Amino acid sequence: MRRTLRARARLSTALLVAAAHAGCGGSSSPTAPDPGAGVASLSLTLETASYVFHYSEGDGVDAERQEAFHAWATAQLGVAPGPKVQYFKYRSLAHMGSLTGRIANGWADPEAFAVHSIFRWNAHEAIHVYSALIGRPSDFFNEGLAVAMATDPLAGIYVPRWNGISVHAWARQHASTLLPLESMVTTSDFRALDDGTSYPQAGSFVAYLIDAYGIGPLESLFAAGTRDDSKARILAGFQRSFGVSLDQAERGWRDFLGL
Repeated sequence: MRRTLRARARLSTALLVAAAHAGCGGSSSPTAPDPGAGVASLSLTLETASYVFHYSEGDGVDAERQEAFHAWATAQLGVAPGPKVQYFKYRSLAHMGSLTGRIANGWADPEAFAVHSIFRWNAHEAIHVYSALIGRPSDFFNEGLAVAMATDPLAGIYVPRWNGISVHAWARQHASTLLPLESMVTTSDFRALDDGTSYPQAGSFVAYLIDAYGIGPLESLFAAGTRDDSKARILAGFQRSFGVSLDQAERGWRDFLGL
C-alpha cells in the first residue's frame, strides 16, 4: 500500500519555528560561514521534481543527490509524497539561528513537508518527513530509522554510515559500551543519552531489523506507536509487529555483530 502526503503543506518561504522532530546528522559539509551570513535571507529558490530548495546568495545545494536519495528512500518505504518537500538550506548554525531561533545541524517538520539543514543535502531529515506518513513511534525507532537509511544512492552507497564508517562497524567498535536496548527504547530514556552514542546504536539495530525481517514489521511498529509510548507498550508493540520479543531481536543483532 502506497501512502500519499495530503496537501496540508505550508509552502511559505517564511521560516517558522515549528514543532518538529529533533534530528542530528546530515550529509556532506556545511558551507563555510561568511561575515554576512547571520542576516542573509533565503532569497534563492531551486525547484526540482520532488523538492523546492531555499538558500541564500553565494550558497548552494546538492539537488541531484537529494533527488536520488528521495527516489530510493520513498521506494524502500513504499510512500508516495505528493507536495514537494521544502528544503531550507542555511550557511551555518548561526545563520539558522538568526532566521529561525533554532540551532541544530538539521531538523524536519513533517507536517509542513519541510527539511531545515546546514548541509547541501540531508538524508537523515528527509527520512523523518517520509516515515511520518507511516507513523511516529518513540525516538529510539524514529531516529534509528533515519540513521539506518542514511545512504547515498547517487554514489552507489547503500550501507548506512555514521561518521564515515558503517553503523555496524561503529557498533562493533563500541561493543563494550553498548547499552541494553530495553534501557533506551522510550523517548525520555533515549533523549537522556548522548546523541553521538544513542543514534548510531539505534541505527545499527534498526538496520539489522530491516535486513533480518524486512521493512513490513517496522512499518507496523511505526503505524501503531506514538512518541510518548511507555516501555511496556513499546515492548508489546514490538512483539506484535515482529513476532519476537525485543530481547530476542537484540540477541539476534548482537550475534550478527559477532558480540
